[in-house]
Amino acid sequence: MHMNARLRQLAGFSTLEALAALMLVNLLCLGSLAMQLQALQTQRDALALQNAVALAQDLWERMRINPQAAQTYQLRPGQTTSTVDCQSKACNASAWAQSDLAAWQTMVQLRLPGALTQLNTNSLSQVQLWIAWPLKDDALAPSEVPGSDCPARHRCWQTRWTL
Repeated sequence: MHMNARLRQLAGFSTLEALAALMLVNLLCLGSLAMQLQALQTQRDALALQNAVALAQDLWERMRINPQAAQTYQLRPGQTTSTVDCQSKACNASAWAQSDLAAWQTMVQLRLPGALTQLNTNSLSQVQLWIAWPLKDDALAPSEVPGSDCPARHRCWQTRWTL
């Protein structure tokens, strides 16, 4: 009888060891999943930044084609431009600029849904472009930088160039 109690005691200890090992494996899996989530978030951020750069290059090329209307290329955050069809009818430089901005804003919303844009061109043909796109996961939002013009729960990017 003493032997049966000893076997039961050993069997209970083995079960406890198995449960501890299982907990350890679960913790390792959770850590691995957290790293995968962080990698996906980083990849999504990199893709959004790549889209912002490509959009800026597209706008820069549009503006270089139409330098006479440099002052017309202006956008305030949330501003929409009227769509002018300069493909099928003759337009002046200013109308081409409005058509370019409307087409460009459509591309911005396709590539970075919910993005805000601001474009300022001064009399010296110096251009400043600012793009802010919403973050997909608020839990992974970076801490807000004091004094930053970036809206809450958005990632911002800006660039400058001279025409």
